[in-house]
Amino acid sequence: MEAVADQDTNARGRAPAVALLVVLALATLFLLAAAITALAPQTDLFGAEPSKRIVVVWGPLLVLLGVVVTVGAWLARRPSTRRALTTTVAVAATIATLVLAGAVGAVVTATLAGGGSVDPWRALTLAGPPDGSAPDARTVYTTTPQGQDLHLAITRPRNAAGPAPVFVWVHGGGWATGSELDRAADMRRMADAGFLAISVEYTLAEPGRPTWDVAGPQVACALAQVAEHAAEQGGDPRRIVLGGDSAGGQLAVSVGYRAAAGTQPSACSSPVPVPRPAAIATIYPAVDLADTWRRGQGAQRFAVGYTGGTPDEMPDRYRAVTGVDALGPGAPPTFAVVPARDHLVPPEGATRFLEAARAAGADTAQVDIPFADHAFDTGPDGSLGHQAAFSTLEHWVTTQVR
Repeated sequence: MEAVADQDTNARGRAPAVALLVVLALATLFLLAAAITALAPQTDLFGAEPSKRIVVVWGPLLVLLGVVVTVGAWLARRPSTRRALTTTVAVAATIATLVLAGAVGAVVTATLAGGGSVDPWRALTLAGPPDGSAPDARTVYTTTPQGQDLHLAITRPRNAAGPAPVFVWVHGGGWATGSELDRAADMRRMADAGFLAISVEYTLAEPGRPTWDVAGPQVACALAQVAEHAAEQGGDPRRIVLGGDSAGGQLAVSVGYRAAAGTQPSACSSPVPVPRPAAIATIYPAVDLADTWRRGQGAQRFAVGYTGGTPDEMPDRYRAVTGVDALGPGAPPTFAVVPARDHLVPPEGATRFLEAARAAGADTAQVDIPFADHAFDTGPDGSLGHQAAFSTLEHWVTTQVR
């Protein structure tokens, strides 16, 4: 009877250790899957979209989990029949954590090298946007011939000590989706950095209604209106930075370069000509649309919707929506944040364009973000990807107008 009681006691004593080992083993399998996904996101172990964001959104949390699991597994090793299994779990957790930490470290390093910053606490907690992110005003800057009112969302700097530099943003969305309100939190962040931040609405493409020759002139109209009325809003019309992401990046570059060359038409009349921006700042800009159509995964419908056809069918239109015709020493300084794994807008397109602009005499800069795909910054506001993209952009923009 005593022997049986001892066996029961030993079994009860082993139960917590077995449960802990099971938990550690399952957590390690999860970490290994995350590490594999970080190295090869096309494996889609977590689904197509989540897999692309393993590092730039969840990476810091996964590294913290990995440290906890690794330490727990090594501490759980003890002389027993399970020692070999526990050691295997500990080694696997260590490897997975090192892979994830290396990926996160690479993103942080690229961000810091690009002049940006990373708040570890925000990256871990995925903190939300700053309070009061809504724009201070939303005004109509023009009305299209079809009767559509187009708006500017205006976010003013608080306690500005004089005319503020102006940051004009053109939203992305494949020229077919999106809104001037999409980045309200980022516009508030730019306002808090001392800018008069203004986001532009433009007509979106629809089936059978391409806007390759519509959206650009509308952005130019907005730019002229901003220059005309900037002083009324506390802004300095001599220091206007034009920015945009993806499709908005294409519009910012095309309009900005042609404005500098004096060849950009406007959708509205204004006593102020379309101004040459002091600088152009973009995130994964679709500046080489023909290349995007040919090699971008899923980009064809956006490109065709915007231009009305393929590059072979509409070569002049594809060329018209780039800034290559206006390349020259008068082009504004240009900046691009480029995700190294962009499947939608292949990163080589932006790199080639910036190299051509530099060769033509423009001042250009590029920050490559490793382990990042298209729209890597559109996750939670405090995510590593969002901090990487917008902190580097804010730093570069600030250096251009201060």
